[in-house]
Amino acid sequence: MNFLKHFWVGDEEEVKQMKTRLFGAEPSILYVLHYLGVKPWLCFRDYDCNWNVDIFQEFATDVAHERWRKVQDAMPVLLPQFCLLRSKQKAQLEWDRRQAEQANYTDGHWRIKVKDQRLKRWIDNYCSWKNMLRHWGETNWTDDDPFTPTPPASTTKGLSGL
Repeated sequence: MNFLKHFWVGDEEEVKQMKTRLFGAEPSILYVLHYLGVKPWLCFRDYDCNWNVDIFQEFATDVAHERWRKVQDAMPVLLPQFCLLRSKQKAQLEWDRRQAEQANYTDGHWRIKVKDQRLKRWIDNYCSWKNMLRHWGETNWTDDDPFTPTPPASTTKGLSGL
């Protein structure tokens, strides 16, 4: 069965429970699960980071997140390296967690201490995501389009007059 990971605002409690049972069933009932919102490979392993952003909470489910962790843990040894987090993503996740804490989201996922080992691994040139986070919200020069100089316009006549 092919399924979307989504809890509509209007879903009744029994529909939510049915979806949750499908996500966590052993053996699997679902063969394809479309993750909506922030994908689990871009979240901390500790919990579904969609809980930390109010407009993404309809996509948040710990059961489907755990399903992804099982898939990730079963990957051949070379594949998980493609699920490492960039420094900017780590900073964004921590920023979202702090915003959820400040807003005191009742689900309380922001209270979970993150132990994800990917926090200690770097895959880009900006290895200090904590330093990046200190300047979060400021103009970020790394997001600017690269400057590509163009040659000056030619002041000589073309070859067409020869």
